Amino acid sequence: MSAPASRPYAVLGVVAVGTLMSALGSSLINVAVPLVRRDLGVDMGAASWVLAAYSLSVSALLLPFGRLGDRLGKRRVYAAGFGVFGAGSALSALAPTLASLIAARALQGAGAAMLMANGPALTTAAFPPTQRGRALGLQATATYLGLSLGPSIGGWLAQRAGWHAAFWVNVPISLAGALLARSLVWRGAAGVPAGAAPGVGGGAGSRSSAAGTAAGRGAGPQPAAPGQASAPGQASAPGQAAAPSALDARARPFPWASAVLFGAALSALLVALTRGQRWGVLSPRVVGLLALGTFLAAAFVRVERRSPAPLLSAALLAQPALVTGLAAAFLQYAAAYMMLFLLPFYLQGPLAMSAADAGLVMTVQPAVMAATTAASGWLSDRVGARGPALAGMTALAVGLARLATLGAEPGRPGLLAALALVGLGSGLFTAPNNSRIMGAAPRDQQGAAAGLLAEARNVGMLCGVAAAGAIFAALGGGRPGEVAGGEAFGAAFRGTMLAASALAFMGAVVTAARSAPRAAAAAPAGPAARR
Repeated sequence: MSAPASRPYAVLGVVAVGTLMSALGSSLINVAVPLVRRDLGVDMGAASWVLAAYSLSVSALLLPFGRLGDRLGKRRVYAAGFGVFGAGSALSALAPTLASLIAARALQGAGAAMLMANGPALTTAAFPPTQRGRALGLQATATYLGLSLGPSIGGWLAQRAGWHAAFWVNVPISLAGALLARSLVWRGAAGVPAGAAPGVGGGAGSRSSAAGTAAGRGAGPQPAAPGQASAPGQASAPGQAAAPSALDARARPFPWASAVLFGAALSALLVALTRGQRWGVLSPRVVGLLALGTFLAAAFVRVERRSPAPLLSAALLAQPALVTGLAAAFLQYAAAYMMLFLLPFYLQGPLAMSAADAGLVMTVQPAVMAATTAASGWLSDRVGARGPALAGMTALAVGLARLATLGAEPGRPGLLAALALVGLGSGLFTAPNNSRIMGAAPRDQQGAAAGLLAEARNVGMLCGVAAAGAIFAALGGGRPGEVAGGEAFGAAFRGTMLAASALAFMGAVVTAARSAPRAAAAAPAGPAARR
């Protein structure tokens, strides 16, 4: 069986299965929560933990599982993620009580974190830099398809077979993904050619030196990947086996203390942030969680500084393109989810649309986004990442501003055009920005970089929803789910969209000001050097 680097699209196909399934895990059950509430006899506040448990588990575990993939091999962690996700899905479907369902959802989130944290790294290792943007764009398309198709599939299943069916559907997908990962693509120890150490080359196999020479087109020694050591007088080819420094890093113990502190600190802070409006910003629970999260975060920083093998290394955080790319990704997802959280209430409230009509209108944004993402990745491979990413973030900001200025009774064409512009902006931005982040990461820390990328996305979504609820309430709109309509709702919605647009414009500024990766200075001029 050939190494996965010789079959890059087979690797991408397996990664896309896990990406699609992880996205479905967060979107399938959303519309079924009212049925969970009815069947288990709990109130809406308690039932909302079915959604929160998944998001919190993913957020807390993304970075640790990405770092674990760097140490044990990304293929191993990724393949195990299918099994964990499938087990969590089956246990969720069988859960007899709310407590058992929440616990099973947390397990499902752990499996999703294993997949999300290692998927981009596997894709990056399988493709040469000249095709990285296109590959990551196709992978991002799978994410958007899962997020957009999940509510309709979940609603259809829940209506005809009960909410349990929304979980059962993931079990055969998990099984198929695990079999593909183990048998079709990654055969052998960590999916690397014989003689290579497990985990080398991102756990997805190593591209041969001949392939690296071909990629260089005979142009002489090629520059090392960012942060990767090279032998004297010889540069490392793309996908070449990891340098001795990477092997030394894998020999060090895994930073379990840092992983526990990071997950606990982030969970406490996110619970306080997302529950602040419901519990009260100054309530003892919120204040206590904020204090606990701050204390744990300080402890995490202290442990990291003393660790010989930290969860977040200085070499990774020293890459300006990576850090600013993560900041831009956070702002993009926060801005987009401020809109996505309030949009269904706006359509069915002040605009008086039926649920079916509102659903059709809401499909415009993800449809345009999915159609654009792969093309933007292809474009970034040819002209560099900054231009498409900046154009995308600017389009997102303009689209959100357009939503805020449509007036109290917007026409259908104007509304659809604004949503299409939001989708176009997100689609143009995502793949180039992801390519730039992954390209800036040292080779032996691709898993950690992928974990941070997924972290920026997930935390950005949660913060966007929390910010939308807080701004909407502060502007006199009340709680979105409790208001049927009225001018107060419309005015609060438009004000919140202006705030979202401001966040996207901040993201455009960050994208325009980003520095090139440190290693790019030694690279020849051209599109790749401009990423």
